[in-house]
Amino acid sequence: MKKNLLVLFMFVAFAANLGAQTLVSTDVQMKNVVLEEFTGIHCQYCPEGHAIAQAMQNENPGRVVLVNIHQGSYAVPSGSEPDFRTPFGDAIANQSGLSGYPSGTVNRHVFPDIASTTAMGRGSWTTAGGQIMAEVSPVNVGASTSYNEATRELTVNVELYYTSNSPESSNFIQVALLQGGILGPQTGGGMGNNYVHNHMLRYLITDQWGDEVTTTTQNTFVERTYTYTIPADYNGVPCIVEDCQVAVYVTEDHQEIYSGVDVPAIDGTTLITASVSNTGDYVLVGEESVPSTFNLNITNLLSADENFILTLTKENEPAGWNSNFTVAGQTYNETATISLTAGVPTDFSVDVTPDNATGIAKYTFTAQSESNPNAPSIEINLYVMSNVIDLLVNNQGAWTGGTPADLQQDYFDAFEYAEMQQYTSCDYKTFIKIGSEEKLNSIHNIYFNMAWTFPSFTDENVAILASFLDAGGNLFIAGQDIGWDTWDAAGNGTAATKAFYTNYLSADYKADGSTSNNSVYAYAGEEIFGSMTNFSIVDIYGGNMYPDQISPLGDAVSIFKYNNSDSKSAAIRVGNGTYKVVYLGFDPSMAPTADMNEIIKRTEDWFNLGVGVEESLVDQTKLYPNPANNQVTFTGPASGISVYNTLGNLVYKTKTTGESTEINLTDFVSGTYIVRITNESGISSSRLIVY
Repeated sequence: MKKNLLVLFMFVAFAANLGAQTLVSTDVQMKNVVLEEFTGIHCQYCPEGHAIAQAMQNENPGRVVLVNIHQGSYAVPSGSEPDFRTPFGDAIANQSGLSGYPSGTVNRHVFPDIASTTAMGRGSWTTAGGQIMAEVSPVNVGASTSYNEATRELTVNVELYYTSNSPESSNFIQVALLQGGILGPQTGGGMGNNYVHNHMLRYLITDQWGDEVTTTTQNTFVERTYTYTIPADYNGVPCIVEDCQVAVYVTEDHQEIYSGVDVPAIDGTTLITASVSNTGDYVLVGEESVPSTFNLNITNLLSADENFILTLTKENEPAGWNSNFTVAGQTYNETATISLTAGVPTDFSVDVTPDNATGIAKYTFTAQSESNPNAPSIEINLYVMSNVIDLLVNNQGAWTGGTPADLQQDYFDAFEYAEMQQYTSCDYKTFIKIGSEEKLNSIHNIYFNMAWTFPSFTDENVAILASFLDAGGNLFIAGQDIGWDTWDAAGNGTAATKAFYTNYLSADYKADGSTSNNSVYAYAGEEIFGSMTNFSIVDIYGGNMYPDQISPLGDAVSIFKYNNSDSKSAAIRVGNGTYKVVYLGFDPSMAPTADMNEIIKRTEDWFNLGVGVEESLVDQTKLYPNPANNQVTFTGPASGISVYNTLGNLVYKTKTTGESTEINLTDFVSGTYIVRITNESGISSSRLIVY
């Protein structure tokens, strides 16, 4: 085995390299996550950790580096079992303060709100990773690899660029060889000896704690090359180089990690080929037959003119929507090869025209250098949402055997039962993007599919949900362990998430439930759900059944209870004059289909009554015909009628004192509208469909 460390160049000033092609950007960048997961083949819950970590990486392409370290008693092989351990794992684990498996460190950082050590349980990794990715890194990291098949010699080129001064004058480059696709045993994996182990640490090319860097001030450029001869196997486990990656990360000392990247071991590279920027919003609320336009520009950052393959990919785009991009006066639907002049920005646009279909579509525009196919493509994500009244949000995270999105069809079936027509769904990351750009005001009701995932709440999602509710939206939220995760000492609760739980859900967490809480009863006499019959709930999470016991606060009322016990409230609802919330301490998919459907239907009906209105008022009012074409007639007591489109824009308003009002619809485009009726009792809302 041969290993060489060669220092090629080190410049205190990077000015001379600004015109050169580099593996690393000189722009200020956010930190990437480096998750070191301590695992072992005899660890029962490690497959859950593997799934959570993989979900983090899948949801944040290019931002999460996974390093699975087999060490500790659970990693000790028995009999003929393979030995996945390394000489380095125990030392890394010993400084983490881990107390159980699976544990993991996120950038070897201590998160005081989560743990007093760098090691954290699997339920905390996503929250910690989100915090890291929101921080600016003092150093940017780039890497490239080449491999000689005949000699098995791996060459790794590393570039660093310091955009600010490092807090420490001495940093360390860590280069790790990782391997995926390794079949072996795994307790809890359910696959015998064919469990697929990925991101496995095979060797640290820069030894236990890395290669020291002593020039760590702003504008410093560091370039180093490492060569390493990869053996045919480690501890008898073959090393297939085609299945390997190289992770490169920089530590402040032997603990804190600033940032990192990973690339394939064969011809991997982080070469920066282009930049794409947007001059406006990344989320647009579309209108039927009206183009939504994103104005962008692209710059070739290579040293010479280059052909770039430009591609527009579409996710969840309704069939009747139309989308394309335009460069240099030429319009393309999906892909084009364009020559770009080095260093000269080129303007282009992405145009999306919705029809009357409900949807939230994601558009990813990518630029790939034609002569550098192994370089990462440059991409930008854009979103258009149109005609959405009810939005199902699938929470982040995973459990053994599934994710919240796996329960989406249960919700959709219930939405159909409730006769909801303008609904769609989105993943957590899309929800955060839409909310951060304050584009949720066109949506009336959010159904948050929490399922059984951790973290339940984060500071970012409660901030968005609170803003949505303050603006008059309504929220249905359901899942087990939401209360436990927020309030238990071992959970992920923060000051912000606890405040949201108390002040917006109007809930008080009482106890973590168990399989004994398996029968649900409605509170007799409760106005909305009180007439429902009792039903059973079952474990859908593979031996993990923890329906929260909660109680209402303030104006909230209990709507369901476990085992017909008034001391074991299972769900609550609250309406405060601005918004309405229904909160279930169990997942509705744990209930029989008919009962889940009825819960959703009654929730939707209550949401659409409006806030602060006597429920009996709905029986006194009527819109007919509905759907309507040229004219609709309203009957019932009212002092005013307002009509809003799906963007939340007021399109019609009138005062009325009579019992019957006719509304001319000839200027209305086809679609769904919300009619708000005002009288002395409050405000009532109804849907109106115009065709």
